[in-house]
Amino acid sequence: MAEKFDLEDLDARMQALIENHAHSRNSAFDAHPECQPPTPNPNLFFTYDFIRNTHNQLKAIDRSKYASGDKTAHEALVEVVGRNTFTQLLITKPDPTVSAMMSGGAPPADFGPDIKQKVQELVDIKPISS
Repeated sequence: MAEKFDLEDLDARMQALIENHAHSRNSAFDAHPECQPPTPNPNLFFTYDFIRNTHNQLKAIDRSKYASGDKTAHEALVEVVGRNTFTQLLITKPDPTVSAMMSGGAPPADFGPDIKQKVQELVDIKPISS
């Protein structure tokens, strides 16, 4: 049987990175000084957009199908988990070549401790069963 993840927990961890909440000032990315208009750092913007798109993929998974073991829903979740792992690499172990491709040659971003902590919490999520 395939590993199962708590989709609500995964959703909450992704939201902590990218979404504003009524009970907090703003998301980890919104609070980052290099994300401020008029010219946010391209690396931060690209990474934020990548996480946002990944979160949209997570939200598109039919929870009841996933819970019942649907293969397509499981494959969609595997894709989300893989993208989150890639995000962690982009943030914690940036490659200068990839960084230059993402930013069009702009200086690399320092993602700061808040974003790094939240992305680590995201990839630290463990299956609830196997």
